[in-house]
Amino acid sequence: MRLTTRGRVTLAVAVAAVVMAWLFGARSLNAVAVPAVVAVVAAVAQVRLADQPSAERSNLPAGFPDETREVTVSITGSRGTIVEATDPHPAGLSSTDNTVSGSLPTTHTYELTLTERGKHEVGPLAVTLRDVFGLVTHEVTVGDPTNVLVYPAIHDVGGSTVLTAELERARRPERQEIDQLREYVPGDRLRDIDWKSSAKRLPDLIVTEFVGREVTGAIRIAVSADRDTADATASAVASVALFFARAGLEVGVHTPDGALEPAQGVAHRTELLGLLAETGAGTVSEQTWADADVRVAGEDGTVTLDVDGRNSTFEEIRAGDGRDGNTVASLESERTEVTTA
Repeated sequence: MRLTTRGRVTLAVAVAAVVMAWLFGARSLNAVAVPAVVAVVAAVAQVRLADQPSAERSNLPAGFPDETREVTVSITGSRGTIVEATDPHPAGLSSTDNTVSGSLPTTHTYELTLTERGKHEVGPLAVTLRDVFGLVTHEVTVGDPTNVLVYPAIHDVGGSTVLTAELERARRPERQEIDQLREYVPGDRLRDIDWKSSAKRLPDLIVTEFVGREVTGAIRIAVSADRDTADATASAVASVALFFARAGLEVGVHTPDGALEPAQGVAHRTELLGLLAETGAGTVSEQTWADADVRVAGEDGTVTLDVDGRNSTFEEIRAGDGRDGNTVASLESERTEVTTA
C-alpha cells in the first residue's frame, strides 16, 4: 500500500498546517489540517478493508499467427472499490486495450492478436486498488494465468512438383496383378524396378506397374533445427504435413521435442500442430532421420527439405505455389477446421 502523489501532497499540507498552528498559534489552520488527516486515514482504511478482488478470464482457443481472440475479463470484489487493472501478456501476443478502470464489479473485453509461434501465458491480472479520493493505492495480483497456443504459420505448397511426386508415390496401389512394364522415369520407386527385365535392356531400366485399388499411404517427416531457424522450420513442417494430410495421407512427425505416429483426422492434425507450436531446436536420432520420407532441416537461417533424395529449400518449394482460388479456400478451410476442433 502506498500514497499517490495526491495523497502525499494532502498529507504534507496537513502536517504543515499542524506545525504552523503549533508555532504561531493559528488555530484556524486546524480547519485545514484535520479534514486532510481524516481524508488520508479514511483512504487507508477503505483500501485496507476492501476484500481481495477475484478475476475470471475467458478461454483462449489456439490459433495461427495474425489471428485475433476476444478476451473477456471479469473482476469482482468489495462493491464500489475503484480499480485499475492490466491483463499482461508476453511479446508473442499483442493488444492495445488490455487495461480497464472502474468500480467493482466490472467486466472488460479486449482484442488479443496472436503474433508469434509458441505457448504463451496471459495474466495473472495486475490490479491496483484505490480509494474514492485517489490518495492511496494497493497493488495485487489476481486470478490465474491462461495459456494460449499459437501454431506455426502455414504456407501454400500445393504447386510444388517435388511434394506432388511424393504424394503420388505414397498413394501406392496394392501389388495384386501386373499391368505393364515400362521404362523408368525419375520419381519411380526403386522397389518397382524389374531388375531381371532391366538386365536385358541395359542401360535402360524397366519398371513394373501393378493393377489394384489405391491404398492410402503414410508419410513420416523428421525435423532438425538450430535455435535461429526453429520458427521457420516449424512453419515448413506444418505446411508440408497439412499438404499431405489434406490429400488423405496418414502423416507422422518426429521432432526434437516429441513424435506423433502417422494417423489421419482433425484431432490428429490439431495434435500435430500443437506439437509443432512448441518444438524447439535440436535433432532426432540418426535412425529416425534415415527412416523418414521427408527430412526438414533448419540451419543458419535456411530451411531445406530432402524428399526422396531430392533437396530443395523451402523457399523453392513455396515458389511453385499454385495459388488459385480453390487452393486458398482449402487452406482457409483447414485453418478453420483445426482451430474449431
